[in-house]
This record gives sequence, C-alpha cells and structure tokens, in this order.
Amino acid sequence: MRTWALLLVFGMTGCFMANTSPAKKISDSVQDLNENTRWGRIGDAALLVEPGYRDAFVAAHQGWGSDIQLADTEIVHVQIASDAEHANAIVTYSWYAMDTMTLHETTIRQRWAAHSGGYALTSEAVIKGDPRLLNATAANGANRAAAEIYSAD
Repeated sequence: MRTWALLLVFGMTGCFMANTSPAKKISDSVQDLNENTRWGRIGDAALLVEPGYRDAFVAAHQGWGSDIQLADTEIVHVQIASDAEHANAIVTYSWYAMDTMTLHETTIRQRWAAHSGGYALTSEAVIKGDPRLLNATAANGANRAAAEIYSAD
C-alpha cells in the first residue's frame, strides 16, 4: 500500500511540474543562464541556448572568467509575449576588465523563445554601457596590441 501511495505522490509531482506557467519557466531559465555565466560556467549556460545560436554565444562569452570577471548580475526586467512563445530579459552586469582592473557596466537585452518545453536564449545585444562585455577576449587583445604599439614609440 505504501508503494502505491509513493507512486501516486511522485506521479502528481510530475504533473504539477509539467504544468508550470510560462512566466515561471522563463524566469527560471533567465536566472539559471545568468547564474551560470556569472560564475564562469559557460558550458552549463550554453545548454540553455538555442542550438543555432550556441556557437556565437560561446564565442561572445569565451573571456568570461579569464579576461573579465563579473562582479554583479542584476536581472532588471523579464517580459513574456502574449503568445508565451517569446520573451525578453534585460540584464545589467558589473564587471572588471582583468588587464586593467577597471570596473565597467553593461546592460544586455536577451531574447528568448519557447523550446523543448522550456525556453532557450536566441540572441543577446548590448543596449547600454560598455559593449566589450560580449567579446572581452577580442577587446583585451586589441588593448594589448594598442599598448604594444604605444610602448614601441
């Protein structure tokens, strides 16, 4: 009898989780992706990215945790479309450029789409602040090249 009761409880839990609202699903996805990126777990974050955008996402974030260090992440706003198929999130990052140890701030718009029962990131764009956040490796490489040219004069 206990076995049946346990099966019933686990079965009902699964049903409730499957009926999670779109607002909760997108909120969880946005939080999970940004928590993973904050701590340099880009591979884990990439699992929440639409497959067609994944390579670009990884390339844009390759310097996170090495060339740049995130100091803080704030999810400013999450808005789901009326069709519940798309959503936008506004996220502000405070970060340090490791080559200069200067603090920067960048606000990014993340676009999300319904994917496999949840949501997947489809694109990111800087809407305010320092645009180098999404390509810190290239930016730091350019800074190093400029410094080498300057020191050669």
